[in-house]
Amino acid sequence: MTFIYFLISIVVFYYIFKFGMRLLLPFFMKKVAEKIMNGQQGQYANEGPQQGRYQDPFSQFKNRDSRPDGRVQVDYMPPKAKKGKGTETAGEFVDFEEVK
Repeated sequence: MTFIYFLISIVVFYYIFKFGMRLLLPFFMKKVAEKIMNGQQGQYANEGPQQGRYQDPFSQFKNRDSRPDGRVQVDYMPPKAKKGKGTETAGEFVDFEEVK
């Protein structure tokens, strides 16, 4: 008898939880979104007039070197892999006999 009450209580709890989440989840998501938006606006509000909102993402590269246009400087070259010769890179060979 207690097992039946246990199963009924689980089913009732499931439907109450499902219905409650359907009502409360949009409310909580709206509050979280508002909190995030207010936090982002607060970051821009704390900046002074000397600090602009927009920072050029390429400003670190503009004044690196004064070199003529069209010249390319490579900072990093990955090491080249050694190429094997012949059967070292060809894979695995399997001997077979042709059956007629």
